[in-house]
Amino acid sequence: MRVADGIGLAAPQVGISLQIALVDLRKVEKRPSSLEMAGKAVDWRTQMPLFFCNPVITLTRKREEAEEGCLSFPNVYGAVRRSLRIRMDYQDLQGRPMSLQAGGLLARALQHEVDHLQGILFIDRMEPEIRKSIAPSLLELMQTTQSKAKAG
Repeated sequence: MRVADGIGLAAPQVGISLQIALVDLRKVEKRPSSLEMAGKAVDWRTQMPLFFCNPVITLTRKREEAEEGCLSFPNVYGAVRRSLRIRMDYQDLQGRPMSLQAGGLLARALQHEVDHLQGILFIDRMEPEIRKSIAPSLLELMQTTQSKAKAG
């Protein structure tokens, strides 16, 4: 994840069938985030990397469209509409129940990673015209992957 400048990774992306993911925004400076834990605002940087297990997200109605990428789709980017703020109930790595509220990029990243845990890709969330606009990039990625698989 760090080598590819990613900000999140879900266990299924690396072939592990568990409901575990992580988000780490420490290298992101230009896209603000907010975090509340136990009903109190906290500096989100102190919680990074944020590991979470068995997450359940509650979305808010206010949404925003912004560009996303994904480590599973190198160099493919497109606009995805997501909730600006979320609540996430989860377990930490010790199995303790936790709850947080997030806004900004942190909310978007958590939604993206939880989607992975549910078998949903960011391209599945794109509007049809946006997905159509990235189709050439997806085709190129597929062909490159197939060529590597045949050679390996």
